[in-house]
Amino acid sequence: MTERELFDSYNKDVYRTCYYMLRNAQDAEDLCHDVFITIFRQDWQSVEHTRAWIMRIAMNHCLNLLKRNQTQRDKQSQVQWL
Repeated sequence: MTERELFDSYNKDVYRTCYYMLRNAQDAEDLCHDVFITIFRQDWQSVEHTRAWIMRIAMNHCLNLLKRNQTQRDKQSQVQWL
C-alpha cells in the first residue's frame, strides 16, 4: 500500500473522528492533516492493526488539542481575575 492509498483509505474515518471529538470542521481538517504527517513520519508499513493504530493517533491528537484549548481558556480566565 502506498502513502496515497493509505490516505485515501482512512482520511474520511480520521476526519469523522476528529470532527466528532472537536465539533469544529476547520480544527478537524487541520488535525486530520497532522495525523497523516505523523503517520508518514513513522514506519507505518510494519504496523499490524493499521486502522486501530491510525485512529488512536487521531484520538490522541484531538485530546491534545482539547487540553491545549482548555489550558488557554484557564489562563485567559485567570488574567481576567487580575
